[in-house]
Amino acid sequence: MTAQHLPLISVYMPTYNRVQMAIRAIESVLAQDYPHIELLVVDDASTDDTWQVLTNKYINDERIRFFRQSTGQGACAARNRAIAEAKGEFVTGIDDDDEFLPHRLTSLYLAYDDKYSCVCSGYIWDYGSVQKRLFASRQVVALPELLDLHTLSNQALVRRERMLALGGFDIGLAAFQDYDMWVRVVQAYGPALRIAEPSYKVNVGHELGRITNSPKRLDAHKQFVAKHRVHMSERNLQNQMFYRQMMEQIPLSLPQLLSSSRYGLVTLKWRYYLKHKLGLLSRWRIKVFSKGISGLFKK
Repeated sequence: MTAQHLPLISVYMPTYNRVQMAIRAIESVLAQDYPHIELLVVDDASTDDTWQVLTNKYINDERIRFFRQSTGQGACAARNRAIAEAKGEFVTGIDDDDEFLPHRLTSLYLAYDDKYSCVCSGYIWDYGSVQKRLFASRQVVALPELLDLHTLSNQALVRRERMLALGGFDIGLAAFQDYDMWVRVVQAYGPALRIAEPSYKVNVGHELGRITNSPKRLDAHKQFVAKHRVHMSERNLQNQMFYRQMMEQIPLSLPQLLSSSRYGLVTLKWRYYLKHKLGLLSRWRIKVFSKGISGLFKK
């Protein structure tokens, strides 16, 4: 493909205080085989040398534009600034600790059709020594399915004008901002397309052990459900309750499992049920994923 006949794709990336990870993410964007891109990096008022290192390293690369927030406003405000500054017909994002595979933008663009609100892909969850492919199946995702569970991904290819029309990411949410964004996109513009081939790597090895049931995250989930409650069926509400139970790490009893399974997500619910029944094996599994077999013998 030649850039002359292809639309510009703008990639937005917020960053804060992790310059080496940011460089890895940037390099993965610059390595794309799609030839017509720009990358907009927004430094959310880093307190280390992120700004100096990145701007010096990429000073001669015209594909990258850098912006710096005068005060820390969070990743969503940074994303919104980049989208407002973008020149591309399409936008998509990357987090500063993640990576694009080289074919990502090409595969998303080739799959794009205006009958879909946006296009995303399966992704790779990288624990450090083990990788898992998640949602690696082609699916058209309509609003009812999306309100059951976030089955897209935290990044998608979408027309910039659509993001602007919807006001971008909701900076009032402390979590679930990407989920909320794609729910609003699908609600406004129709079903999304998820393609099977994973092209985005989520690096979670450095985040293992992070608290996912913090009060802030639980409050944000309550906000999310309240915001979209008007569009939720009883099935959606039951599945959101199950998701909250997962966040709070409350085990499912067998009667609860059987009752909840009538609302779908059966495989996920059985896995969660068995995880608590086989708790020690589950903890060993996470150690192996993050540190390899040797991790089982370290405290």
